[in-house]
Amino acid sequence: MSTSNLRHKGWILQYSILRLGERDASNIRKQTFLPSSFIGGPRDMRQRYMDAIALVQHFGKPDLFITMTCNPSWTEIKEHLISTNEAHNRPHLISRVFRAKIEEFKKDILKRNIFGKVAAFMYTVEFQKRGLPHAHFPIILTNEYKLLTPEAYNNIISAEIPDEKAEPDLYSLVLKHMMHGPCGNLNPTNSCMKKKGYCKFKYPKKFAEQTSKGIESYPIYRRRNTGVVVKIRERHLDNSWVVPYNPFLLEKFDCHVNVEICSDIKVVKYPYKYICKGHDKIAFSVHNKDTNTEVIDEIKEYHSARWVSPPEAMWRLYGFSISEMYPSVCPLQLHLKGQQFVSFKSSANIDTLVNNSMIKQTMLTQFFEMNRTNTDAEELNLLYREFPEHFVWSATEKMWTRQKKQRTIGRVVTCHPTEGERYYLRMLLMNIRGLKSYRDLLTVNGEHCSSFRESAEKRG
Repeated sequence: MSTSNLRHKGWILQYSILRLGERDASNIRKQTFLPSSFIGGPRDMRQRYMDAIALVQHFGKPDLFITMTCNPSWTEIKEHLISTNEAHNRPHLISRVFRAKIEEFKKDILKRNIFGKVAAFMYTVEFQKRGLPHAHFPIILTNEYKLLTPEAYNNIISAEIPDEKAEPDLYSLVLKHMMHGPCGNLNPTNSCMKKKGYCKFKYPKKFAEQTSKGIESYPIYRRRNTGVVVKIRERHLDNSWVVPYNPFLLEKFDCHVNVEICSDIKVVKYPYKYICKGHDKIAFSVHNKDTNTEVIDEIKEYHSARWVSPPEAMWRLYGFSISEMYPSVCPLQLHLKGQQFVSFKSSANIDTLVNNSMIKQTMLTQFFEMNRTNTDAEELNLLYREFPEHFVWSATEKMWTRQKKQRTIGRVVTCHPTEGERYYLRMLLMNIRGLKSYRDLLTVNGEHCSSFRESAEKRG
């Protein structure tokens, strides 16, 4: 996507561009980049991660972390296959069925409250290289439903092989979906094995007679040495190899559903790990069969591209959501006085652009305006980040109006300390209530400061 961004600072725009006689906006220097609206791009993933952190700051650390993986043997998929066909040949079936399962899973969590009332949740759908999708769900419960004791853990999570006679269906599902590996000495070449020769998921686990709180963010689940052994992939495994699961979800969805108790913000970063890792890549080349007639240049021949499996391609063609958050998060603009970004078309006229009063109306400037003119805003005496909880921003009309329906959490966009005054502006906005102008930020005990840094230092 190609766009032109113009930093408007007072009338510097007129003095620097109009003074040179420039009237055509297409001649302004352009930058080409992937905007945050490009789903899966680095800016999109970084923005979603910061939104997730805003939810954690507001509601507290996640209580549950659930991973749900597509099962290609689901009845809804197999009943639409002919006898000679396989699930991976029908990527549209995989995508549509898995999406339907996610929607049903969300109803269980949000509406049926199988774990209690949910304060906030988020999920991200990822695709393995072989194509099967899986989803990660960090879930934050309300205070009255927090899981605080080992007894509460045992009520929703099991890490043992069930009794084959008492629960035959659950027994077969655990053996089918929830047995890890084998790895370690039983299978040193398993995909979970690290170079040092141990499982990255730390299997097999140690036996434990009772559930207890662990040293790290995950508890130690009850795994009794009952002597029950099952044969999985030509190896005999016991309770130390069971992946924690919820019996209700496992029986209902018939797939790998790993349910973990957690109390660490690390699980928030995990669904958005691609902001550091990057998407799966593939190198390919296109050339003629007759290579003798051309000079071979391997540098030009090979191209680096993003790997997109057929189910992911269908998922995107159908327009299904890759990520979702509840409640929604509103990123709040941050800029110094007269230095907001302005986007314009290449065919725009600079004079018309500069004289347009709408470019001066931003989230921040209208926040000041509302505190000056709106009685509700004045009585609430809000911080900038608290404003979206009570007011909603209209991007077309460039104004705040009273919030009537769903609650929204505000997040002031991040800013690095090397940005100087903008960084101190953000610091002040995060701590001072009921601001009516930039001048209020620079005034401390009736004295006017020359910079936001000076103001921040005087305020401690």
